[in-house]
Amino acid sequence: MTDQHKLYRHFLSNPVAKPPCRMTNANMYGFFIKIDQTKVQAYISNTLNTVATEDTYFKGLGEYALLTFTDIEKIASLTPPFNEHGWMQETDIIVWLPVVKVEKQGDDEDITHLYWYPAFICVNNIYALINGRETWGYNKYMCEYKMPSSVNKLTDFSLSLDCFKHFSPSSKLETHQLLSLTTTAKENNESVLSTLEDFGARVANLFDGEHMGIDFSLLKQLLSGFVNPQMDQILFKQFPDGQGKLAVYQAVMHSPSEIKKIHKFKFLKPDFQLQIEQLDSFPLAEMFGLKVGPQDVYLPFYICMDFDQLEASQVLPL
Repeated sequence: MTDQHKLYRHFLSNPVAKPPCRMTNANMYGFFIKIDQTKVQAYISNTLNTVATEDTYFKGLGEYALLTFTDIEKIASLTPPFNEHGWMQETDIIVWLPVVKVEKQGDDEDITHLYWYPAFICVNNIYALINGRETWGYNKYMCEYKMPSSVNKLTDFSLSLDCFKHFSPSSKLETHQLLSLTTTAKENNESVLSTLEDFGARVANLFDGEHMGIDFSLLKQLLSGFVNPQMDQILFKQFPDGQGKLAVYQAVMHSPSEIKKIHKFKFLKPDFQLQIEQLDSFPLAEMFGLKVGPQDVYLPFYICMDFDQLEASQVLPL
């Protein structure tokens, strides 16, 4: 066994558990949001494409990202002995970027896969943060949040983080609100039958496949994977050396979310408005082109599902 492939040590008190893990009753609220393609591509180039090759690179898809608030009732490892350790509740707030893998052959470029890139993700417990960062490579941060307890009685959403509002030598780490979602209507009247079969087509229409040079039927099939039967996640995993100068590990990872059961799906009827605040620690305007201040969201939806988060495998470098 080489030094580069030593066994990971699950020493006593180490909270890292082995995947896959089962997510039961994941209540997800989703909102498509307008982004700036140039800024998104710069973010992708500074993360995923740092390990790109002459033949393969990653590119942002379209003019929309997806913002989700997900309350997961129960998470537990499926792998012994960790499946006997217990379970936890977890809430995730994520900005997902649709990303395509582009492979080059001479002067030709082909889109060979669509991924969802959880480029910004906040969670509510330390176990979720440590396991997500260490094993999969999720760029997770701790947060405080508000979200509805039931899809039938909608309330406002908000996300706050311990961070610096302005970078300066005199700035103190404090809790600041980064974003909120508000609606005037508090009840969702959209029929449950509105429904999952339409999801891929509605999202594909929003993304405008012809405008992007992608066949509409292919785009519909790729985007439907977000809710059924599998969503392919791509991640940028890295760890710094002791000086924070070099990466002792740096790779692009792939981890599928395998949908096991969908309990309910709805398009949300009320109109929502997203409010973004400027925080120097988390500059969403600079990262993704989300404008500071109020803005519209598109195709709000709700889904309750069970899914397995599978192990992560290295995509690049090969």
